[in-house]
Amino acid sequence: MQLTLPAREHRGSLLAAAAATAAIAIGLTAFAGTRSGSAQPQPLQAAAVTSAIAVPIRAPILPPQAAPAVQPAQDPNQPLRITGTVGTDLTQSLKAAGVPEDQGRAYVRAIGSAINLNTGLSVADRFDLIIDRENGRLGELVYAGLARAGRSDLELMQWTDGNRTRWVDAQTLGAEQGMEMPVAGRVTSGFGERFHPILHTMRMHDGVDLAAAWGTPIVAAADGRVASAGWRGGYGRAVEIVHAGGIETLYGHMSRIAAQPGEAVRQGQVIGYVGASGLATGPHLHYEVHKDGRLVNPLSVNMVQSPIQGEEAHAFNARLRGILMAGGA
Repeated sequence: MQLTLPAREHRGSLLAAAAATAAIAIGLTAFAGTRSGSAQPQPLQAAAVTSAIAVPIRAPILPPQAAPAVQPAQDPNQPLRITGTVGTDLTQSLKAAGVPEDQGRAYVRAIGSAINLNTGLSVADRFDLIIDRENGRLGELVYAGLARAGRSDLELMQWTDGNRTRWVDAQTLGAEQGMEMPVAGRVTSGFGERFHPILHTMRMHDGVDLAAAWGTPIVAAADGRVASAGWRGGYGRAVEIVHAGGIETLYGHMSRIAAQPGEAVRQGQVIGYVGASGLATGPHLHYEVHKDGRLVNPLSVNMVQSPIQGEEAHAFNARLRGILMAGGA
């Protein structure tokens, strides 16, 4: 007699048979790596079980990225601005920042006209240069700035006053006129009590002695009017100038005088030449400063460039603003 299984039991038998077949297949796969004659089967490795269905791996769908912005080409006529830290060697710092050699030398000369480079710089100060440029070619230095730690900053721009071109500090505009050293020379005798080299006695030295070569030009320390010009006892050939603000200056031991009494003189104008007239042991300038009739140490007077006044100051500021804006300030 033939037995017929119900449909549900038939399907269950088929599933059981399929499971058994799969178990046999896995067992064969597990032993596939066993050598002939090996007593123990090799352990089943996960890599030996492979899927019969390959599942493709899709790359993640990313949102479209915007194209990079195109940077506009730098205007070949725009001035070049370079800044950096002074450090321990200003010249090397300028070079490391990419300042061309000629413009670097011009920068050092510019700030050297306003401060003493040996004592007026610190490692934390920051330099600021603007160099003119035309058709991509660099020109002259037009701005020399210096941000100083704990001291007043410098904002120097070249300015032509008549036939004289000089570096003028914007920080001095509107201030009282400063005093300029009348000759570039080494101080050989300071202000105060000293032993006189000729009279051999202790006495007050009313000014400072500046050593310089015979015939070196002597200039007026500030704008003023010549009060006297001629021989003046132990001072030899001397010139005295009266300035604004109750200031008078005296220049002694000249070899030749180049000013006349009553003449109006400008700061930096030649008034005579170094010599050794009067009581002098060698060529030098004796320089005195009086304030309201009282002797003062000439080296204590503010030695800054003459400021610009009135409408000229407005023109200076307008040009400076234009340079700073063109340089990206």
